[in-house]
Amino acid sequence: MNIYQRPAFVRALKKRTAADQEQIRQRVRRVAEVIGNPHAHSGLGVRPFGRYFEFRVGLQTRCLFLLEGGDMHLVLAGTHGELSAYIRNNG
Repeated sequence: MNIYQRPAFVRALKKRTAADQEQIRQRVRRVAEVIGNPHAHSGLGVRPFGRYFEFRVGLQTRCLFLLEGGDMHLVLAGTHGELSAYIRNNG
C-alpha cells in the first residue's frame, strides 16, 4: 500500500508541533499496516466518515483519508469539527 498526502493534509501537518507531527506519522503507519483487518484496527478508532475514513490520533486530533486503488490518500488532519467542515465543503 502506498501512502499519499494531499495538499490540505500537508498544510494541516505543518501547523502542528514536531511532537504532534511524529505522533500522526506513527499512527498513519500503524493504520496502513492493519487497514482491511477490522479486529486489528478497532483500537485505532478507524471508522467511516462519509465517503472517507477517519482515525484518531490522541484525544482531539483525527485524520481523514480515502482508500483508492489499494492506496491510502491522507486528506486532512484536524479536529472532528474541521473534518466535518471539510466534508461539507468538498463532498
